Amino acid sequence: MRYDKFLAGRANWIKGSALADVMKKAAELKAQGRELISLSAGDPDPNLIPREVLGELAKEILAEVPASVMYTPASGIPELREEISKFLEKYEGYRVSPDDVIITVGGTGALDLLGRVLIDPGDAVITENPSYINTLLAFEQLGAKVYGVPVDGEGMRTDILEEKLRELRAKGVKVKFIYTIPTGQNPIGVTMSEERRKRLLELASEYDLLIVEDSAYNFMRYEGEATPLKAMDKEGRVVVAGTLSKVLGTGFRVGWIIAQGEIRQKVLMEKSPIDFCAPTISQYIALEYLRRGYFEEYHLRQGLPGYREKRDAMLKALEENLPEAEFTKPIAGMFVMLFLPEGADGMAFAEELMEKKGVVVVPGKPFYTDESGRNAIRLNFSRPSKEEIREGIKRLAELYREKF
Repeated sequence: MRYDKFLAGRANWIKGSALADVMKKAAELKAQGRELISLSAGDPDPNLIPREVLGELAKEILAEVPASVMYTPASGIPELREEISKFLEKYEGYRVSPDDVIITVGGTGALDLLGRVLIDPGDAVITENPSYINTLLAFEQLGAKVYGVPVDGEGMRTDILEEKLRELRAKGVKVKFIYTIPTGQNPIGVTMSEERRKRLLELASEYDLLIVEDSAYNFMRYEGEATPLKAMDKEGRVVVAGTLSKVLGTGFRVGWIIAQGEIRQKVLMEKSPIDFCAPTISQYIALEYLRRGYFEEYHLRQGLPGYREKRDAMLKALEENLPEAEFTKPIAGMFVMLFLPEGADGMAFAEELMEKKGVVVVPGKPFYTDESGRNAIRLNFSRPSKEEIREGIKRLAELYREKF
């Protein structure tokens, strides 16, 4: 039976994820009995999440809150929207009405919904280059033409962004919005400077554009300042996709959209027939986690110091084993981007590293909108132990020496 004749035309825009390919290959090797060190995942450390506390919360909620196993409003339970409103005012520095908070199935669900209500086939969307691969795929699957703007140590190059906007306007290309991960950027790990954040908002105003701010790593900041774009927004141009996945764990699937007016209305209309609501039990656990001060007690006081130690362990291991290599030094997020020598094939290197040295990393090329990232490798420090980080980087350096 041939099923391709039944596919919608837009199915031609659907492409597989390189992240999924890496995970599949790693799973195959594990099934063969290979012991692997993974520096690839985008997960927090299960040992830095208060699982026993969350388990007690789940038990209490299931026993005492019958609604925890029922549908909720598509926008989320009112108490959680109220709590997130307070949370954002306290930790992100901006006030938003609970009515403008929509609870989603993680940050990924938030970005998918925003893409669905904002993108027409052929629309131009501007992202950082590189940017998060699954968001790039989601936008492309909706028919968007993605234009990447290079990133350096201060984040998106707003001077090049301005040139790109001017060029596209002259060609009559309709740009719908700018997508950015300004803090702890995935995959490269950099954080946008305050000056560039201000300039980004100015350009959005000048060219009458929206900004979609992905705040997934805002609560994974180890030092320095990083004012959310939404807190600097005076015109209502910033729409936020947020999540607790990096705090509670990626499996809880609790995220949110901050949007007003027609965007909020259309997101809710689009959301209802897709998932109806985010997981109800997860919503109630998130509510009590925030309400009872566990974010401060367990994440800020215990989790963040642990992630900072892991970040420092990876940077030290790279400095000691690969002092000649170029790599980013993040103040937030979960990732370090390592650059192989110019002309090297990062895809081939990552595959050989897994097979020969038992170390799993993610090639950087799929995160780029052009060919500029062929020699890049994304390294994760949040999930592995410090011992795994040190051993993984040692093995990586061995292959680096053998090849280069």
